[in-house]
Amino acid sequence: MIVQHPAQLFLGNKRACDQSEQYRCLSVPLQNNKKLKKVVRLSDETLAPRAFKSFTVEEDISLILIPLVGSITYGSNSANEVCVFPEELQIINLKKGNAFRITNKNEDALVNYLQIWVKMDLFPEKIIFDTYSHNQLNIIYGKKHVNILFGVFDGRREGFFTTSEQKNTLLTFVINGAFEVQNRLLESRDSLILSQTRLLELEALSENAIVLILEENN
Repeated sequence: MIVQHPAQLFLGNKRACDQSEQYRCLSVPLQNNKKLKKVVRLSDETLAPRAFKSFTVEEDISLILIPLVGSITYGSNSANEVCVFPEELQIINLKKGNAFRITNKNEDALVNYLQIWVKMDLFPEKIIFDTYSHNQLNIIYGKKHVNILFGVFDGRREGFFTTSEQKNTLLTFVINGAFEVQNRLLESRDSLILSQTRLLELEALSENAIVLILEENN
């Protein structure tokens, strides 16, 4: 018997879009969900060469930056610049009213990165996850209140993850390719929120299928 857990699907081509000649932001509408309490932003952003984008936070958050294509530079008036590369994860603590900017210092190439905001006081650090194992879900960040998993799969390969508590909430984001996740089809840049799930099961439906999963411990 197939068990369907409470879920909310967000299609990649239906995300909110903020776009100019230099910047594009496609945001998962997390404000419309009732399960995630701490993860308040997941945006898929692109910057043109030599462009930057400024932000101001309206509450205390931890900022998580994950470059997908090219390197980005984080900067603010109160801290030294930090350069972040693909297969790296940068965490920065921000207080209400803090401003920061993200810059693409490349001369002739676009950059694409994920920006995640969580209402938690996470330890500021850089994590390099370039030694991840292929065809499985790797925990690239694991703390008491949040886990982040990353996986690169060949076609028809399966992955599994057991949550620490059934009451926890999972946010799955497909970076590339397609997956079947808990019997639901997710294509590139689609997102799925699952709750009341003890065992997450997925299968890659394409070659070089890449997925990112956040587990929020409730």
